[in-house]
Amino acid sequence: MSPVTPPELHGFLPWKALLSLVAIGTLTTATSIRNGFTQDDLPLILANKTVHSLESPWRFVVEPYWNDPFPPALYRPLATATHAVQWAVGDGSPRAFRLTSVALLFGAGLALFGFASLLLPRALAWSAAALFLAHPVHVEATALAVNQGELAVGTLLCLAIALYIRARRRGALGTGTIGAVSACYLAASLFKENGLILPGLLLVAELTVITDPRSWRERYMDLRPAYLFLVLVGVLVVAARTAVLGGDTIGTPRAEVLAGSGPAGRMVTMLGVIPHWLRLLFWPAELQADYGPDEIAEGVHWGFLQWLGLALLVGWATMVGYWRRRRPVLAFALLWIGVAILPVSNVIVPTGVILAERTLFLASAGAALFIGGLMSAVSASRSSPRESWRLQAALAVVALLVGLGVWRSWVRNPVWRDQEALLRHTAADAPRSYAAHLALARFLSDSGAAAEADPHFREAAAIEPTLVIRERAVGDRFRLAGYCRPALRRYRLPLLVRPEDSGVRAAVVECLLQVGRFEEARLMALPGLQDPAASAFFRRAVDSADSALVGSR
Repeated sequence: MSPVTPPELHGFLPWKALLSLVAIGTLTTATSIRNGFTQDDLPLILANKTVHSLESPWRFVVEPYWNDPFPPALYRPLATATHAVQWAVGDGSPRAFRLTSVALLFGAGLALFGFASLLLPRALAWSAAALFLAHPVHVEATALAVNQGELAVGTLLCLAIALYIRARRRGALGTGTIGAVSACYLAASLFKENGLILPGLLLVAELTVITDPRSWRERYMDLRPAYLFLVLVGVLVVAARTAVLGGDTIGTPRAEVLAGSGPAGRMVTMLGVIPHWLRLLFWPAELQADYGPDEIAEGVHWGFLQWLGLALLVGWATMVGYWRRRRPVLAFALLWIGVAILPVSNVIVPTGVILAERTLFLASAGAALFIGGLMSAVSASRSSPRESWRLQAALAVVALLVGLGVWRSWVRNPVWRDQEALLRHTAADAPRSYAAHLALARFLSDSGAAAEADPHFREAAAIEPTLVIRERAVGDRFRLAGYCRPALRRYRLPLLVRPEDSGVRAAVVECLLQVGRFEEARLMALPGLQDPAASAFFRRAVDSADSALVGSR
């Protein structure tokens, strides 16, 4: 059965469809506008002097995304440059960043509607875009200013694919189309690394939804210049990235659960993540900001989730093969999801996360298109769409899902109101994540709420027993290098969990004396006097603290 080509999208997009999509996006994001800076916004925007000035804009191209005082990592010059513009326009207010994120979400949704209208009846293309705009998994992408790269990549890639499909429907790719698609490709790749997958998405479209009676060899010869030009653009981006970062600092440290794992081990681990991807893309009722190893992955051992993930992967490949000619839109949507997830799958290159909701933004466009394609298949009828009860029923289901998505996003957005709200919700949403409890404990401890922090320190240590040793080792490195203030933060957990450890107590006392907190040093040293092996040190510490206190009176 040959694929059926839907009619072209004529003229401008209908104003009613546009307004209704904007309304859905507005309702979805309304409760996010008052959110402040949280998580990585704090070091990369609030405390990053690079984005606080528009002087010497060339520096955005030659500096890493993460820079001093952090090790150089990642290369996203357009993300840094747009952050600087928003900082200048909003005078440092988070509101400018929130509004920009909302605008980028609108752009992605409308671009998806544009190219979906080339593949589906307009009502179903609208349904796909509406589901996309209301998708709750997008909350993390719109909540953080540093995640605007995900939104920009989604917008630019959807626009590029719309241009490509429209041109291919008319025949060969013209110079103008190649230039426009390449410009989208360049911009997306400079916003975030996953923009580099555009040629893969175009190839997927070529293999599924593009109808061309010529032989594959003829098509290849005709399209080769365009794809070679895209490859050149990608090579230039990678070359610039390597020149700025250097060969050994291209990525970020790999996720903890992948430490020491080779390609085979990473594949086993990620098979267990596939069910989580499926749930988040098609039923995101439960959301959380942390997916640590204790939450979703137990190392690289084969278990139930791996079997389930393998079954889903085989099912995905089978459906792609079955639908490629029968329902090419469904095959295209499934392949879109696969290509979009590939950069964060940890299979080709290990990344710093096993799973993050923000990384599913582009994949969710494929999921929305898949639902639109299913609706097209289910509502197929000889009668007109207006008279088809199956189409009306499908649209009613979409309306319900959009309403649920808007509600879930509405109540999820305030989780990102500020750092304390985010950390408290994360510890509640991911109770088996030691990282969530540890981050909240440190925040509370730094805020002076030590009594409230202690249970979370203990919970983190109970979930991850090696944490005590690791925190002490980091504290020791700071102390020996002369940085006692950060060392004291690291010693908090080992001292709380193992108060009888005289070595930790002695290190804390030494640092307290060094930073001039003499009364605390004295009180910390007194219990150590009961240890015969270390009593001499603690006696000297008490005397030093007493002398300092007397001298200060």
